[in-house]
Amino acid sequence: MSMIEESEINYINNYNLFYSSVLIIGAGPAGILNTKYISQNNNVLCVDGKSSFGGLWKFEDLNEFNHPSIHTDAFYNSYGHLQSSLYEDLQCNGCKVDMCFKGQSYNREYEEFIKSEQFYEYMQTYVKKNNIQRFMAFNTFVESVRLTKNLTEQEKQSLNFEPKKRFVIELVQSNDFNLNRRFLQADYVIVCTGHYSVPNYPTIPDQHIFSGDIIHAHNFRKFKISQYANHHLVIYGAALSSQDIVLILLRKSGNLRPSKITVIGDKTLIEPCQKSEAYSSEIAQGRLVYKSGYIAKYNSSNSLVLDNGEIIENVDFVLYATGYQYSYPFLEKNNSVDNLIQFYNQRKNSFGPLYRRMFAINEPNLIFIGTVQTVYQLQACLERQAIIASRYIDKLIQLPDQKEMEKSFQQDFEEAKKLNQDGRYYLRTSENENGFTDQKYTQQLQELAQVPFDEEFIKIHNEIIAPRYNYIFKHGNYPILKQQDFKEDINPDYAPKEGLF
Repeated sequence: MSMIEESEINYINNYNLFYSSVLIIGAGPAGILNTKYISQNNNVLCVDGKSSFGGLWKFEDLNEFNHPSIHTDAFYNSYGHLQSSLYEDLQCNGCKVDMCFKGQSYNREYEEFIKSEQFYEYMQTYVKKNNIQRFMAFNTFVESVRLTKNLTEQEKQSLNFEPKKRFVIELVQSNDFNLNRRFLQADYVIVCTGHYSVPNYPTIPDQHIFSGDIIHAHNFRKFKISQYANHHLVIYGAALSSQDIVLILLRKSGNLRPSKITVIGDKTLIEPCQKSEAYSSEIAQGRLVYKSGYIAKYNSSNSLVLDNGEIIENVDFVLYATGYQYSYPFLEKNNSVDNLIQFYNQRKNSFGPLYRRMFAINEPNLIFIGTVQTVYQLQACLERQAIIASRYIDKLIQLPDQKEMEKSFQQDFEEAKKLNQDGRYYLRTSENENGFTDQKYTQQLQELAQVPFDEEFIKIHNEIIAPRYNYIFKHGNYPILKQQDFKEDINPDYAPKEGLF
């Protein structure tokens, strides 16, 4: 009997026990943490479409261009894109402290800013140490999550059980959505699918006349380095993905560097980069050019026009580093009936209503982990959310009534709209003190968790790590970030303490 069958059967056989039944969607870092915490007192099944845990951190070379059976792939059928992975040799933006789970330090041999494969090794150690994989089912795709109370009689009759719990979940085989269709039920559903699955492709007039290759950073792979060599590449977007790719192409590709990279993006991101000391030689040579603004249209087979009328000529390739959309097809396909979430703009980079950016207010037993895009404390935010989810399910904490949650959400959403009316910043923390910051969100979560703060972690982050990050980004010196070493200031065997927030 396979691990998939065993984990599902164990889950089903425990239906009649006192424990709550919890389905976790996604076995990346968020899914791993939630499985660890929630399985201590509950009946848990964590499912993922890949062949093992790790989510984006489990590298896969498959893409829309080389997949042997893309039209039967369940993820592609629902999302319109493949379930992808981070590109090879990625060096993380977060230092080891901010990428650390409670109670487990890193291998001393790792550099301060670890590579993606090292973080995957770290997760493997964590999963084995906590015996988590026994609760996981792989090669399994969630087709739908439904509220039992809204099922029609015909839908109920199609099940092989009498639904008595809050949710009914439809599962299929991930590599062929026509196979192995079955249903489970659960008291709680925790969504740990992240926000890097569906790339946002900007709509730019006359793109069809451009003759060069256009991809999203989502599909960037090592072979692109040689393809871009000695050519002019335009990167549209100037956030971290863009800066990562610039660093790889200019500093880690040897003799295979592009002849020119033009980065086009938001003024607040571009201006510090234009003054970069780290890239001063490339900027002086004209090999690296930063332009504020946006692409108004494609102008010819090898040129484009910016919003100020400037023409960027002799362009060979374009790469969109334009972010991602939130996407939950397993909820959206029946949302007109269940009304669990709604999206707040056309680009789908904000949704709700959520209480503390976690709990679906229309159905609080539907919990979203890892949807908030934090500036620094990536894993710390995920683990804190997992602590809250487990304490809520274990009935150690209570949420306010629906009216109070809606009021809280409106306050948070109105604050986000001050930065942009379409609400795009609702799920994004900011370094701007006038915006929604990591620190403010951490305080909100701690008040809900009712767990004492880990003061040591906060001190290390606020007094050692964050000031260095802020200085480096303020001066556009992204390459210098990856060279930082904190071993003289932070114990190399450090890990955040368990039992604290």
